[in-house]
Amino acid sequence: MKTLFTSILILSISFNSYSQCESITSESITNPGEFEVSILTEGDGVRNGPEYSGSTIYYPTNEDETLASIIIVPGYFTFESTIADWGPFLASHGIVTMTIGTNSILDQPAARSSALLDAMVSLKEENTRQNSPLNGKLNTSNIAVGGWSMGGGGAQIAATIDPTIKAVIALCPWLETNLISEEFLNHETPILIFSAEFDAIANHTLHADQHYALTPETTPKLIYEIAGAGHTVANYPTSGNGEVGILALSWLKKYMLNENCYCPLITQTPSTASLFTHNITCESENTITQEVACIEGWSIISTYVNPTNSNFTNFIAPVVSNLVIAKDYIGNAYLPDWDFNGIGDLEQGQAYLIKMLNTASLAVVGEQLIASENTITLNEGWNLVANYKTSSIDSDLAFSSLLETQNVVIIKDYIGNALLPEWGFNGLGDLLPGRGYQIKVTNTCELQY
Repeated sequence: MKTLFTSILILSISFNSYSQCESITSESITNPGEFEVSILTEGDGVRNGPEYSGSTIYYPTNEDETLASIIIVPGYFTFESTIADWGPFLASHGIVTMTIGTNSILDQPAARSSALLDAMVSLKEENTRQNSPLNGKLNTSNIAVGGWSMGGGGAQIAATIDPTIKAVIALCPWLETNLISEEFLNHETPILIFSAEFDAIANHTLHADQHYALTPETTPKLIYEIAGAGHTVANYPTSGNGEVGILALSWLKKYMLNENCYCPLITQTPSTASLFTHNITCESENTITQEVACIEGWSIISTYVNPTNSNFTNFIAPVVSNLVIAKDYIGNAYLPDWDFNGIGDLEQGQAYLIKMLNTASLAVVGEQLIASENTITLNEGWNLVANYKTSSIDSDLAFSSLLETQNVVIIKDYIGNALLPEWGFNGLGDLLPGRGYQIKVTNTCELQY
């Protein structure tokens, strides 16, 4: 996606250029953005989902890159029009925005959650619908959800159901008392919560504040309470002297598009805030993004990045919709269909065996692990080892320090190409970034690339 700064792409690494971040300011991202906006409705052929009633898709017409999206649902006893202002605002900044109505204005948060999830189906179909102007232009793995009041509560529920959701924006959220608990707010999707100081409908003490407190500390989260405001304040990006829109856009840019230049805007307390709390830490200048190719079927993946969140569920989330199973070197498994994480946290130096339904790209964000500064412990027997090299390198050269120990029995890639030092045979060829390798050694030792 085009942005207000230019990404420098070297091989599979996206380095953040912080000198260019100076152009990203509150003033530079106010309404409107740089893109022209058009709309699509069901009258134009957009799918009519059974779990919601009516929709409008706002999209940038002069953007050539693959587009991220957000779906927003309104609150109790209200209509799609109440949250419509978000559509042209976000689309003008390059984010496709789908606003939807509900089957009944009396729908509760759970039904609004179902509406959001069903709308995701409709939005994804636009990427393949023959006559859609969005055909082939949507990143269907990069969708956020949002909602106002009961819609905000529904967005929270949707994140607990579908971990592929990239971000949540809750506008003065409301949930039933029995759902405001750690159990029903337990998800890892970055969530931005807007609240109002004088909200007489979704009192912030009973609702938004509790949403923030009960969302896990391991989940990126932020709450911004607008001073002197009421229940409808977050329905408009221009509210809070425009700071509502600035913060929401910055949140989506960072957590959907990995554009870390927006992070300082997220952590800067708005002038209109009566409460502002978050657990966000902006990455250092050493932050990079590695794109790891996860191919269809079985393969072994690894990364030379120390991710900002090392929990395996969070690490694998960008490709989880295509993942069947992942395993570490001792057989601990991650099973997405069962929401079971037996792997726990990602371990530096380790590679992982995965099975994919389809090929997908896994973005890993964090600080680079310098190969020359990090050793990897190999246990006696079989190991799954990460590749810390950022470009392809001859395997004899990459493993030279290890081969000199005469401790290696065999080194293999995911399709069985082997390096057999005892026989002087190297069928492995070059090591590739993002791939992992099986190594069998006779004694515990250290690998230094």
